[in-house]
Amino acid sequence: MALSMIYGASSGALHALTGPDHVLSLGPVALRHPRDSFRIGLQWGIGHAAGTLLLGLPALFLSRWIDLARLAEHGTRLAGVALMVTAALSLYSLSRVRSAANEMEKKSPLFVGLVHGVTGAASLLLVLPMVASGSTARTLSFLFAFGVGSALAMATLTFAIARLGQRLPERVIGHAQRGLGAAGLAFGAVLLAAG
Repeated sequence: MALSMIYGASSGALHALTGPDHVLSLGPVALRHPRDSFRIGLQWGIGHAAGTLLLGLPALFLSRWIDLARLAEHGTRLAGVALMVTAALSLYSLSRVRSAANEMEKKSPLFVGLVHGVTGAASLLLVLPMVASGSTARTLSFLFAFGVGSALAMATLTFAIARLGQRLPERVIGHAQRGLGAAGLAFGAVLLAAG
């Protein structure tokens, strides 16, 4: 059981830190709200973990009867749409200093993370058959630890981006935010096309 939790937490952290969609979604908001970056990242990560579990738990119990690869394809497309919406809101918020989009990204990271978690759970679905080959208790401990590891890593990632941004001139931060937003739109379109 302990090994499942260690594997789950490390897999969740690795997933959080290596997912380009996470950097592209969290980067602009971390640069815009550096004082709130850890809280925003943690809430986003908790939402992401909850979304992953919302899709992962039913898939675990239904894995014998559903085509996980096909479900993963649809999840990839939805992840692309979610990333494009997040990127568009981020770019829109740059056009106005105190826009509604700016406030939404600061006040509702839990919801945004939840949407990303549900749509981005495709990669987790592909490993569930391997994980599910053990006991249900081990699988559930893996999934829970995955969520905790990914949430803490998201918070750390957001905090690190914000700290890096505080060392940059304001002009560079604006370019970085626009660049991350444009990259988010492009990567979302790639995910949409690839799914």
